[in-house]
Amino acid sequence: MTDGVRVRVEDPAGCPRYLGAVLRGVRVGDSPEWLRRCVESVGGRSVNNVVDVTNYMLHGFGQPMHAFDLATLRGATVVVRRARAGETLVTLDGLRRTLDPDVLVIADAERAHGIAGVMGGQESEVTERTTDIFLEVAAFDARAVRQARRRLGLSTDASYRFERGTDVEHADVWLQHAVHLISEVAGGRQAEWHADVRVAAPEQRRITLRVQRVTRLLGEAIAAGEIATLLRSIGFEAVVVPGTRMLVGDEELSVLVPPWRADVTAEVNLIEDVARLHGYDSLSSELRPYRAGSVPDHPLNAMARRIRDTLGGAGLLEVRPMPFVQGGHDSHVRVTNPIAESEAWLRVSLLETLARRAEYNLSHMQRNVRLYELGSTFERRDAALPLEEMRVALLVMGDRRPQHFTEPRPPAWDEWDAKALAERLAMAAFPGTLVTLTPSTGDTLWEIVVAADVQGWVRRVPLDAPVWAAPAFGVELRLARLSAVAEAPPGQNAYLRAAGQGRGGADRTAHPIVRPLPNTPAAEFDLALLVPDAIGVDAVERVMRRTVGEMLERLSLFDQFRGAGVPAGQRSLAWRLTLRHPERTLRDREVEGRREKLLRTLESELGIRQRS
Repeated sequence: MTDGVRVRVEDPAGCPRYLGAVLRGVRVGDSPEWLRRCVESVGGRSVNNVVDVTNYMLHGFGQPMHAFDLATLRGATVVVRRARAGETLVTLDGLRRTLDPDVLVIADAERAHGIAGVMGGQESEVTERTTDIFLEVAAFDARAVRQARRRLGLSTDASYRFERGTDVEHADVWLQHAVHLISEVAGGRQAEWHADVRVAAPEQRRITLRVQRVTRLLGEAIAAGEIATLLRSIGFEAVVVPGTRMLVGDEELSVLVPPWRADVTAEVNLIEDVARLHGYDSLSSELRPYRAGSVPDHPLNAMARRIRDTLGGAGLLEVRPMPFVQGGHDSHVRVTNPIAESEAWLRVSLLETLARRAEYNLSHMQRNVRLYELGSTFERRDAALPLEEMRVALLVMGDRRPQHFTEPRPPAWDEWDAKALAERLAMAAFPGTLVTLTPSTGDTLWEIVVAADVQGWVRRVPLDAPVWAAPAFGVELRLARLSAVAEAPPGQNAYLRAAGQGRGGADRTAHPIVRPLPNTPAAEFDLALLVPDAIGVDAVERVMRRTVGEMLERLSLFDQFRGAGVPAGQRSLAWRLTLRHPERTLRDREVEGRREKLLRTLESELGIRQRS
């Protein structure tokens, strides 16, 4: 108990230590300039002097803490317990959340006031009317916090730190420091004692560090005494233990890990600290036990690098699907043990696969498609294995450029755009070689001729598409027959001779960024705002991104208007916001709650209102 407030922990496994202090007579208001600058320097927003102190401790010392309005805690009681089935709580973001018994909460004698380690409740929020506060500093179990965060789909700075472990042993130090800061900026007085409820102190980890292992991983010998000095400088207790053979380099160190280093669990973690403190620049740059060679990259790797640079620069996205398609035709080869009977055939064209990807996007209401793939096709041969060929293909449809208020309706991709992409692609793949495009008939618009041989095509791509979909155009280019790579000596394959030209054939293959396609639906809404001429678009978008948070997937400005209905000195700007949760479907009330919070924030911070 502290100053008349009883503290009880009913789940010691989820909360091994809980501290609380009561401060009475505080004056909640604006923070001093130094505190506001500290909070804003890490991307935060100043709320008031009490809340800013808790955020200062969070970002400055890695210790999350929370302040409750003491007048809202019924029964003068604070209980750390599991939520009751069906219990609800309106969190600080304004959303009412339904809890279950797997979620750890901070409650009073009657109801929950916060989700332990994640977010506090709106009812007990510290405001200008608050005079007495209960300041919480706790050590919550990382697994319990992670479980609550995933169940509720709510990620915060506090949950991020609790999931990675906090310093249990020094929680009382952080509490007293926070009390002192609050007293400085908001006044108030603290009771003589603070509450401190804890289970048995956790046993500190002791790790054996082998000097030979340090040498083997870092490639350089570091003396045992120097290793011990380095570790002691950051709070470890390190004692050198002589080796069994009493040889230099055969020693071991017995290292006691300080309580605030929850990330150090194994010998290799200590070696990482040794390397950092010794200095990465001090380690030898010689590659051991091998030396760098002078053998150039394979021509196909050099070609792939140039292709990715070119198509990525043109705004296309790379996909890497499986080479299986729906077949059954005489030209396709059936797989003996297919993954799925619906796709049991090897493709003969990359555009077969890209067409299915485009149809998938259209089924999800995405009409703008810019995709390319570097992959293999398989040509059927009688009484022999199929001929595998390396190709590149691209497919474009929809708007040629992203929407912008200067161009609300960009032009659509047409066959001439596809032809221009084909020329850029062929010249990147075969630099220094004569490339021409000759007209063709039917769905094939042009043939790509490289050094007098037809190596690719520009085509209209037929799709199973809705009526609102734009036409699709594809380009496919042959790069190399992989069987010929193995069979022919260097210099006897026309594809590879062309592929090796440019940059001396010694490019290093790029590592593209591979992102999984989202498997949850997006939620979109538009906002038309009256923005004063003195406020730039970037300032508005910064507030939007900060307020909506990590679920904001895309933010695009698509319209600007001045005229009837818009006051002088202002303009109407319209944004489209796309929200998506990586693990579940967003509920309507969540989207609406964030929309209303965004409008409130824009009006309070920038004086911007929604256009009626």
